[in-house]
Formats: sequence, structure tokens, C-alpha cells
Amino acid sequence: MSPAAPPAVSTVLFDGHPWERGLDLLAEAGARLVEPAFIRGYVDFDETAFSEAAAARSRRLLEARGLAPGAVSAHMDLAGPGAAEALARRVAFAGALGAPLLVTNAGPATGRAAILATLDDALPRLEAAAVTLALENPGHGRGDLIGRGEAGAALVAALGAPRVRLNLDAGNLVTYAGALEPGLSATLPHAAYMHLKDVAEDGPDWRFAALGEGVVDLPAVAAARARLAPACPVGIELPLRLSRPSRGDPVRATAPLPLPALRDALRRSLAAWAALA
Repeated sequence: MSPAAPPAVSTVLFDGHPWERGLDLLAEAGARLVEPAFIRGYVDFDETAFSEAAAARSRRLLEARGLAPGAVSAHMDLAGPGAAEALARRVAFAGALGAPLLVTNAGPATGRAAILATLDDALPRLEAAAVTLALENPGHGRGDLIGRGEAGAALVAALGAPRVRLNLDAGNLVTYAGALEPGLSATLPHAAYMHLKDVAEDGPDWRFAALGEGVVDLPAVAAARARLAPACPVGIELPLRLSRPSRGDPVRATAPLPLPALRDALRRSLAAWAALA
């Protein structure tokens, strides 16, 4: 992707609506790249979502609307039971879809040895599928292996595997690590991808918001990217159905948000980033 490539838009935006309607919304709002999202607690899915048939169907739905895959988010614990097999399914799905990037969390720091073993097993699969794995810094919880940007940068530098890089989630730096810097500057040189999302304060709570309408310093994010990794592709993640009461774990609203409100939030977010990128 070139520096001028448009941002991908995560399908988490239209959680609760049929994919056909959601993809129509993305196309109508001016999106060109899509990031299919499979994130527990954000959307409902099971392991059949990563079948060969599911990848073929998703590809047809995108192509019918003039859309293309920019990345796939399919978070998992790389230290968990059956992690190697689960990651293999996700790599195969991303490859069949034609997505160049696969995003996942790493896992707990206590599982470092198991995480490294899972990554080692995945390397030939990633190469064969022409997919780069981008490890994302988390947005909530504690004790993650790459909870801070500096830790993620050190991990991928030590691995020295071109197919294992980082996904820098700027919003997560704020909500997990407490600040954009120094994680932003440490991570970007090692990032294959970058997530943009924002959170707004509602007293003691957080709610996810359109870009530029929360506490994340979007101009600082854009400036750091321009300085450190101008060619790094970006994805816009708008999990607007979620809130974080008392700034704890994300909680999904009972009902999906109306499609017109989602379309408006996406258009505002695309405009906010375009004004800075």
C-alpha cells in the first residue's frame, strides 16, 4: 500500500446488522478498504467464521460492492490451548480473502514462551499465504505481553521475522498504557498497520466515539505517523456499540445502533483523518 492508500474500515462498526447492509453502508460513506473483524466481546462469531467457504462468501460480498480487504482482525490468545491451530485457521482465512494483514493480540506476559512457540509455528504458514501478522497492543485488562508500545517494539525486533510486525492501536495506548507517548514513537517503526479509534469521557465512564470527538490526540497520531512511518496503512475502528463503564472492560449495548447514525459517524471519522493524513 502506498502512503496515499485510503484507510480500511472495520466491520465492527455495523455490529448487529447483516453484513450485506453493513458493507453497503461502508461503500455509501466512501470507504474502499474493509477490515473484517472477529473480536470476542465486540461481535458474535465462532470458529466456522474462518472456513474456506466463509472466506469465499466474504470475498464475493466485498467484490460486489467495489470493496477490497485491507486487513483482518481476528483476536486470540496466542498462549491459549489450541492456539497454533486457531491461528492457522485465521491465517488461511486472511490469505483466501486476499487480505495482506492479520491482526491479533498476543496474550499474557506469563505466556511468553507459549506465544513465541505459536508464532514460530505460524511463520511458514504466513509466508505461504503472503500474510503479515500484526500484533496489537491491548486496550483493556492488565498483564499483557505487549501492553506498552515499547514492549511490542522490543518483541518484534528480537524476533526478526519479517512476517511478524505490530498493529499500533493509538486509542489503546491511551486506555491501557495511559498515554500516547512514548509508545507511539517506539512502536511505529515496527508497525505494519495502525488502528485509529477514539474514546470520549462520560464522567467516570468511557464510550467509543467518532475520530476527533474524544480524548485521543488525533493530530499527534497523524504527525507521528508522518514522521516515523508515513507508508504505514491505517484502519479506522469504530466500535460504537460498546461502552466502558468505570473505564473497565467493554460492554455491548443491547441493541445495534441505527445505520444512519453509524454512516454519519463514519463520514465524520473519514473526514477527520483525511484532514490530517
